[in-house]
Amino acid sequence: MEKTMIRTVWTLALAGLLWWPIPNGWAYDRDDLDQLLKTNQCRKCDLSGADLSGRFLANADLRAANLKGANLSRSNLWSANLKDASLVLANLGHAHLARASLNSADLSGANLANANLSAARMPYAWLNRARLTSAQLGLANLHGARLQGADMSRASISQTDLRKANLTGAIMRKTDFGNGEVLISLKQISTLAVYDGPQKWKP
Repeated sequence: MEKTMIRTVWTLALAGLLWWPIPNGWAYDRDDLDQLLKTNQCRKCDLSGADLSGRFLANADLRAANLKGANLSRSNLWSANLKDASLVLANLGHAHLARASLNSADLSGANLANANLSAARMPYAWLNRARLTSAQLGLANLHGARLQGADMSRASISQTDLRKANLTGAIMRKTDFGNGEVLISLKQISTLAVYDGPQKWKP
């Protein structure tokens, strides 16, 4: 009898352990996702790993949201507020982010290939090792942004503010500088891993 009770207790304990939820940094909160889709607002929400590809999220309020590993490819985020949001390893390929606010957002390792970031506000954003190939960055504010190891090949950076940006190890191969009025210094250019743009700059 006693052995049977002990066996039952251990069985229930084991079952409890198997059903206990395991923390997953990439598992989004379903309620948060529903809130975003219904109201277009979700501050500090957990949307990590969510599939939001092709969604219309113009003017969305996603301040300080967790979007790590989220799929936002081809989504419309025009003028969206993503200040302080985490977009680490997120897929934003071909996304429309013109005039979006990405102040201090973390886009480390994110895919922004062919994304439209025209006039986007991105001061002090983290873009380490981000893929920005063929992205539209005209008139964007990247003042003080971290772009270490970022690939900006074939990107358009006409009239882009790159003052005080960290470009150590970044790649600018066949980058389109437009009329050359880019706020960038020769010292910054000297830190690039690959650069084949204009050799002369206005002081």
